[in-house]
Amino acid sequence: MLVNTSLLTLLMAAFAAASPITESSTSTLTKRKSVNDCGDSTFENHSSGGSPLLADCQRIARNIAGGGTWTVGAGGEHHQLVQYGTCAFGAQGAGSNMNAAYIGNQDIIDLINSSIEKFQWEGKVGAAGVMGCQSLTGLVGSVNMRWGIYHT
Repeated sequence: MLVNTSLLTLLMAAFAAASPITESSTSTLTKRKSVNDCGDSTFENHSSGGSPLLADCQRIARNIAGGGTWTVGAGGEHHQLVQYGTCAFGAQGAGSNMNAAYIGNQDIIDLINSSIEKFQWEGKVGAAGVMGCQSLTGLVGSVNMRWGIYHT
């Protein structure tokens, strides 16, 4: 059987490249930050048979735990920010202020967890409220945002 020398050389190089390295390499795990851009919130119970599954809302909280900020226009149109399974979280401007606002991942996590604590019913949760959030100009609490946890 005749083997092409070029093919043999190529295979040997591929095996060498695929073999484990002997020196230890270090990797660094960097914790991403939690972002709070909003202040205290009101809470309204909207839990019903048509509400999203509690487990899906908890998954949203876990999925965004690594950090993140959403920019939401305050003009009144609704913006769905995150979704998993049957659960969605959204926000919209709740006043006459036309400035946009930031909503951080920790704001959403806190609202989901507090809503579950206050309003869970038969494995489901639905809630809404209003919170003051940081405007794009940096003023904390200057833009009222209406938020909701609802079924997709």
